[in-house]
Amino acid sequence: MIPFAQYVQGLASNDELLTLEGPFEVPPPVIAAEALRANGPAIRYERTDGADLTSGAFSGPDQLQRRESAPWSRLALGLGLDPEASFVAVLETITRLGPAGDRPEPTYDRRAAARTIDGIRQLALPRDADDVWPALTLGVASVSTAAGTHWAPVHGAVIGDDTLRVRTPAALSSLLDGGTVSVALGVPPAAVTAAYLLAVRDRLEVPIQDCGVAERVSLVPTNGGLVPSATEVVIEAAVDDRHPDSRSDRREAWEYGTESTSMALSVERILATEDPVLPFSPLERPLSDDLQLTGLVTAATLYDRIDDYWGISPVEWVLVPAAAELGICVVATNVLYAGFEWQLANILFAFSSLFDTVIVVDDDVSPRDLGRVLGDIWVKAHPSRDWIFSEPSAPMADRPRYRRDGETGSRLYVNAAWDPRWDDAYIAPRVAFDRSFPASVRDDARRLWDTRHDGAADDENRDGA
Repeated sequence: MIPFAQYVQGLASNDELLTLEGPFEVPPPVIAAEALRANGPAIRYERTDGADLTSGAFSGPDQLQRRESAPWSRLALGLGLDPEASFVAVLETITRLGPAGDRPEPTYDRRAAARTIDGIRQLALPRDADDVWPALTLGVASVSTAAGTHWAPVHGAVIGDDTLRVRTPAALSSLLDGGTVSVALGVPPAAVTAAYLLAVRDRLEVPIQDCGVAERVSLVPTNGGLVPSATEVVIEAAVDDRHPDSRSDRREAWEYGTESTSMALSVERILATEDPVLPFSPLERPLSDDLQLTGLVTAATLYDRIDDYWGISPVEWVLVPAAAELGICVVATNVLYAGFEWQLANILFAFSSLFDTVIVVDDDVSPRDLGRVLGDIWVKAHPSRDWIFSEPSAPMADRPRYRRDGETGSRLYVNAAWDPRWDDAYIAPRVAFDRSFPASVRDDARRLWDTRHDGAADDENRDGA
C-alpha cells in the first residue's frame, strides 16, 4: 500500500509534480484545468490556510501528444508498479483490486488521521471561480452492513461547517442500514481506484472484505465502516436526507456509467493527519483525474470480461481514452475469423454505455499511440464497408456530449484491422529501417562501416603492441 502523501512525494521524485506556494489569486481548480489542458505535470498547492491540495495526481497527458510518460504512468506508480509498466499490467492490477475468487485476509493498522478538527471549513477545500460552495471530489464513501463494509466514489459540496451535500452511486444509498457514512479523503491510490472499479462494474454490494484491495490496503474502523488506515481526512456523518431537492449540475465521470443519487449529510466528527494533503479534480474538464480513473477502470473491466470470452485470449488491450472524453473504445485484437470484429464490437457495446464508437485495430498496435490508431483508420478502414453504423434507434451512450436533445442515435464500429480473408499480397509489408533503402545503398553503407571498423581494430592492436 502506498499512502497518498507518500504517493505525491513519489510523483515529485519522478519529475511528475510541480509545487506552487500560496496564496493563489487564481482558484486552484482553474489552475488545475489549464495544467491538464496543457499536458502539464501534477500540481501540489502549498497553503498556510487549510490542507495542501493536489490536482492531476491520477491523470496524465493527452495521448495525441508524444510524451515520455503515458496517461496511466502516475497511477501505475500509485498502484506499486513501475511508472513505465505496460498498459495491460495496469489493467490487470486494477482488476485484482475488485471482487476476488477467494476471500482475502484484510490487514489492519493504526489510524493516520488522529487529530480532531472543529469544522470542515478548516480544510479550505477548493472552490472554482463560478462555485458558491467549496467542492469535495475524489472521495471514498464507506458504509457498513451485516455483510461487511462497502466502498463507493463520492463527491459534493461543503454547505457549512457541519453540512455536506454529496453524490454517490444509488446502489450505495440502498445499502445504508444505520444511516451513517464515513467519507475518506486523501486515500491510497489503490483505494480510490477500487471504489471507482466497484461503481463502474456495478458490484457495490460486494464488501471490501471480499475484494483484492483488502490485501493491498491496510484498514481501520470508523463509525461508517472500514476506511484505509492511511487516509488523510475522515469525515464521519449522519444521513439527514437521502433525496434532497437540490443537486449539483456537475458530475464526476463515473456517474455517466452508473446511476447516482444525492444525499445530505450532517457532519459528526472530522479526523485529519497533522499536515493533510488532499486530491481534487476539476470536474467536467478535459483530462481530469476522475475522467482518467473512469476510463482506466472501464478498460480494465472490459478487458477482463472479453479477454477469455472465446476460450482463448485474442484481445491485446482495450482503451477508453480520456483524451476522447471516453466517447470511443479502441480495442487491439487478432481478428479470428470474418465477422469477428462485428461480434467483438457488439459485446463491448453491451458491457458499457460510456461510448458509442468502437475502433478495432490489429494486435500489434500500441495503446500508447493514438496517432497510429488514426492512421490505421485512414489506411485500412474503407468508409463504404468498414464503417458500420447501427440503426438510428440504438441506445444512446451516456458520455458523448454532442447529443443534447436526449434522443437516441446510431452506434458505430470501425474495422481498422486487416481483413483475415485478404491475400498476403494485398497487405502492405511492415517497413523496417533495413528495408527503407535500396539494396545498393545498404551494401555501400555496410562496406564503409566494415572498413571503418576494421581500421579502428588495427589501430588498437598497434597501440597495444
